[in-house]
Amino acid sequence: MSKLVPTLLQTISISTSLIAAGGIATLTFFDVPILQSQPASRSLPSTRWLFSRGSHVFPTAALISAAGFGVLAVQHLATPLSSMSAPLLRDPAKGVRGLVTAVGGRSWMFIAAGLLCLSIAPYTSIAMIPNNFALIKKNADKGGMRSAKAAELVSGTGTKAESYGSRSAQESVDGQGEGDEYGDLSGPQERTVLDTTPAEDEEVREMLGQFGRHNLLRASLMAAGGMVGIVAAVM
Repeated sequence: MSKLVPTLLQTISISTSLIAAGGIATLTFFDVPILQSQPASRSLPSTRWLFSRGSHVFPTAALISAAGFGVLAVQHLATPLSSMSAPLLRDPAKGVRGLVTAVGGRSWMFIAAGLLCLSIAPYTSIAMIPNNFALIKKNADKGGMRSAKAAELVSGTGTKAESYGSRSAQESVDGQGEGDEYGDLSGPQERTVLDTTPAEDEEVREMLGQFGRHNLLRASLMAAGGMVGIVAAVM
């Protein structure tokens, strides 16, 4: 493998993880305060739209970064393995100690960087999905859709406002009746069909605050993966 390929992998993996971390943190520092300043009838559709777009961008970025770091770790493991094959056969215990010494910390740091990037998946599932789904359900209950285009498609079917509460969060996530999610490049729906009460507005603000706090830790995991990758690259 030429030196150009590892350099490209390092550049892509590190930059992707750090850019993604910055994008995730932006949700907390900029988007959440803007959403909290609005009534829930307007913030819920925008939040639903952000969830839809983010679900395509950030998991993909984590996979790209982790895959790159994984290839780099394998590359740095391959040379010591080939050179230590004979000692391993002659004296397994001594060979393993020599292998660990030869591999050093660089491979393990690339592995750690990849695992940190991938860790946003279980963290999101365990810590964030319940609150996210609750926000999606509230949006669906009020007649909020995934996007402006999805809202147009649903309104064209003649769906009555009273029927919106029957949709589950999973049905909203699946986009049943809302058209193709991947081909939908429209912006967020302006507001929900049904109005929200002041109590609901305050509840949604608190839920958005919880999302922002959890989301910041998710950004930190991606940033940590990128920083560990930088250290490994310069070792």
